[in-house]
Amino acid sequence: MLLAIALLAAPLIIVLTARRPVVGCALLAIGVPLTTALGRDTVIPVLRPNEAILVLVLAGLALHHLRVRRAFSYIGVDVAISIFAVGCALIPWLVLLLSRADMDFDTWRAVLGPLQFLAIYLCFAQLELSDRQLTWLLNLTLLVSVVVGAIAFIELQDFPPGIRDSLLTVIPPNHAPTIYDVVYRPTSTLGVYGAVGAFAALNFILALTLANRPGSRLRDAWLSGVIVVNLASVVASLTWAPAAALLLGAGVVMWYARRVPRQIWIGAGAALVALVVLWPAVSSRIADQQLSWGNIQTLDQRMTNWQIYFLPVLHEHIWFGTGTVIPGDLPAKLADFVDNEFLRIGFRAGVIGVGLLIAMLSVVGLNAWSSRDSVDPWRRVLGAVALATVVTIVLTGFTAEYLNFGGLSQYIAMIFGLLAARIRYSPQSPLPLAQVSRTEVFTYAMARP
Repeated sequence: MLLAIALLAAPLIIVLTARRPVVGCALLAIGVPLTTALGRDTVIPVLRPNEAILVLVLAGLALHHLRVRRAFSYIGVDVAISIFAVGCALIPWLVLLLSRADMDFDTWRAVLGPLQFLAIYLCFAQLELSDRQLTWLLNLTLLVSVVVGAIAFIELQDFPPGIRDSLLTVIPPNHAPTIYDVVYRPTSTLGVYGAVGAFAALNFILALTLANRPGSRLRDAWLSGVIVVNLASVVASLTWAPAAALLLGAGVVMWYARRVPRQIWIGAGAALVALVVLWPAVSSRIADQQLSWGNIQTLDQRMTNWQIYFLPVLHEHIWFGTGTVIPGDLPAKLADFVDNEFLRIGFRAGVIGVGLLIAMLSVVGLNAWSSRDSVDPWRRVLGAVALATVVTIVLTGFTAEYLNFGGLSQYIAMIFGLLAARIRYSPQSPLPLAQVSRTEVFTYAMARP
């Protein structure tokens, strides 16, 4: 039944995307986070539902560009992300090819993973959106975050009783719980509990940034609700790195905008309420991590593992990595617990891969920062969100592999893509540039709604 519906929907998605690319991108914004936990062969053969959606949208965009035949101008962000994605797919492929390693389907999928990040980015980077369309797309993204957060909260509380098991039957986690998972942590529709916390943190940052713009009471109430739900979701995820990144990201956004929206105080109150409601689970998680002032036992253990096991093995493959394959020299029980974005990229593509990641984040961050002086208010909004996202990736990258998490990595690619699109198609200043100083441009930008 589901396969029949999917087959009927496929041509419709392609046609709608070919006519209106924003429709296909909206489908990505909705479909990817809500279907990430669904595995292969659950709806269609071979592909996951979110991968199938991406293929259909790409087909529609290809038809659109064949029909419109519009030249695509490239900017620095395009180049940096393309080099990162292609390099981090090409290097491990060559390493595995030259070492004559066996490559099954899962290995191929892991090797080509960065190309999916690039594909999502390009889908959004080519959009020429009106202000109204961009507002609609971002609010749609926030609506999805509310759904993801609400499911996470319900899973953790298991209220009404038995609903957790029902949800896990439909949207199972990517990995079965291990002996180390003493406290249950919700995976919602993303399949990984770490992704739930980071996804909520990034959407909180997006909502907070939008709250800095003047708007109606209804819009303010909507953004307040989004902030409350995503803060509760961060608490419910029982992962501390996204919580720390949320605080830093919020600081970046407020510093970027030079304004503290009142929703931040509503959010602070909501976080306290969520802590009280979820305290039994939170306290159990604190006890499980042996968390105390000045000491996090699990983090100490990770650092020990990195120094004793991972770094010595990686040192033997320092330049090009091991081709996404964790060497057998490591204890089997540690193979799935690298828990570090930079180490994981190191195993994928060596020091070169880490350099490509740092270069990509630097280019995105610099473009986001330069957007602060733009006369286009939406470019400033996306610049603030992208800069906070870069900071979040850097901070959380020392505790987990967030760019490998399905749903989350696609969200990051979307934000980067929307920033690139706005830079590419940003409305020009109506003031004569020859007569305008940097200070005057900034004053004009801040005065615009």
